[in-house]
Amino acid sequence: MDAGSSPASSTKQSGTGDHSRPLQTTGHGACGQTLPNTHLVHSGPHRATVGHRSGTISAQDLPSITNRLDGYGTFQCRRFRAQIFKAHPQLASGFAHIYEDIAKTKGYVVANQNLSALDARLKIRDFNCSSDSVQLKRFADYQASRCRHFAARYGYVLKSYQLCSQLAERYTLEPPTPKEQGVFSPCIRRMESERWWRKKLFTLQRRTIEAVARDIGLVSQYAAPYSSMISQSIRQDQKSRNDHYLSNTFIQNDEGQKYSLKELAELSVSNPAIRRGELMTRIKGFEMVAEHLGHIGEFYTLTAPSKMHARFKRNGKANPKYDGTTPIEAHQHLNQLFQCIRAKLHREGIFVYGIRVVEPNHDGTPHWHLLLFMPEQHRRTVRQIFSEYSLKEDGQERGASKHRFKAVGIDREKGSAAGYIAKYIAKNIDGAHIDYDLDGSDSKAAAAAIDSWASTWGIRQFQFIGGPSVTVWRELRRLASPHSDLLKNAKPDDSALMQAMIAADASEWAAYVMVMGGPILRKKDRPIQPLYSETECVDEETGELFEDNLGAYGDPIASRVIGLQSDGHQFISRFRKWTLIGSDSLEREGRTSEARATESEQQAGFANELRRDANGIGAADPTRLPWTRVNNCTRVQANEITI
Repeated sequence: MDAGSSPASSTKQSGTGDHSRPLQTTGHGACGQTLPNTHLVHSGPHRATVGHRSGTISAQDLPSITNRLDGYGTFQCRRFRAQIFKAHPQLASGFAHIYEDIAKTKGYVVANQNLSALDARLKIRDFNCSSDSVQLKRFADYQASRCRHFAARYGYVLKSYQLCSQLAERYTLEPPTPKEQGVFSPCIRRMESERWWRKKLFTLQRRTIEAVARDIGLVSQYAAPYSSMISQSIRQDQKSRNDHYLSNTFIQNDEGQKYSLKELAELSVSNPAIRRGELMTRIKGFEMVAEHLGHIGEFYTLTAPSKMHARFKRNGKANPKYDGTTPIEAHQHLNQLFQCIRAKLHREGIFVYGIRVVEPNHDGTPHWHLLLFMPEQHRRTVRQIFSEYSLKEDGQERGASKHRFKAVGIDREKGSAAGYIAKYIAKNIDGAHIDYDLDGSDSKAAAAAIDSWASTWGIRQFQFIGGPSVTVWRELRRLASPHSDLLKNAKPDDSALMQAMIAADASEWAAYVMVMGGPILRKKDRPIQPLYSETECVDEETGELFEDNLGAYGDPIASRVIGLQSDGHQFISRFRKWTLIGSDSLEREGRTSEARATESEQQAGFANELRRDANGIGAADPTRLPWTRVNNCTRVQANEITI
């Protein structure tokens, strides 16, 4: 069978039910009336009110929202509406608008039915997706305690894992999968953790609320483009909490040097300016490689089928073909479609390289932009394959041949490929260097909305296709930084590592690509490879555990990049040992060493008490904090060279 003959369906249902999707309504109204079985989705454009656009509704606002609908239905209906608005305050204003619109056209009974269906989507058993942070934490604590009860009763064995997994699946959460056959302890410990539950429930909460907001018209060109104001408010709060944590958490190395995590984040690709600069450096480098090899550039756009789009852009009204596909499902559809395309290109002996950018339409439905480079003789074949596969699902629908796949050839006389895609990069990072996006929205506001959209749905916005490892590139820059004099005296016939280091230090991605064997060489055949730490969890002679090499849940810490290897030699770039220090350790920097020693002894005593209280169950050591991405290995390999 052809690899692309069966693209993944966008309407896959899980066995436990997907609460982010629109539900078919039941046959009974909220006030007892029998109703026709109808699929209800708000069909008109909806502009969020000022109160709703803030992302929060205060308790004082709810009575006015409820009273606005007093003219519809009975006393029981008014109580019913008030209860739902109170349960979902963030969506109350939007629910009220929809209720009023439906009640005017189809009657309050149908409006009640629709409101009941929306309420059902936001409640997964006894978990309300509109819970505030305190309620969510309390719920996570309770579920974690139930898992601890299972482990205490049955031990860290299959029985406990099954019970904990069933509990997670009741709330549509995916339980962790054992990495080793028959070893269930790390998975059970995760489900014993309130942190694991809180993180999973928070993601479920964000996606369910955003899916409902999108379906009722709160995400569109006529309301809030790209993502709802609720989602943007949650994202702003999340970034504020992250910033506070980074500012108040420090790391210290074995030489006593201390830095806040925020200081270090500002020096990495977490900084939007650095991230944008690296992306543009790599794109420009690919373009220079293409010119050197005589290749041409192509700019493609892939769009999902009509049934995956919630709203029309021209008027904000509901798309009658919409089947409830969420943005992450639409993205997965495009991803699997592209996998089929690449497999077909591979069978034809065609290899392309470039970058993929994912961005949302006005209603949150993702589409892909691809800037690809290839030999000119392959242009027609590549376009034909993209077009053929993009039309495999619902290819006969109106407008499919026009919108599913668009191709634009890059004309170097009119502008560079990097310049062509620069606006998409800026729009999807921080909106810098552009005033308005393609839809006329303020670039900064649009970038914030897109950031919220990508964070909510877990969508990776930028992905390079082909080319050598960017990890190796970053490690080369790290190695080159303290050895500028060595680079100045380099010779043309020096090793590949030296040439690559010179290119990386000069931010010349094109030169780096050519030193590494060109844009399409397989990763394993590249002359320079990343070097990873080797950690041992058990002493083979004594059987004693190396606790420093175990994670908080008892499984081995993943190998970390510590340098590079080339031509049989190893080059260590990360040889410092770093540990996290909480803000409490630094806020009283003027303490005497005696006072610090006393406090350290008290903390050690408290930690020992916690270990004894664990009764050998294996609770995570509260004094052991995760380390940064640095070399924490216990031993180094032979043939190493430290520079």
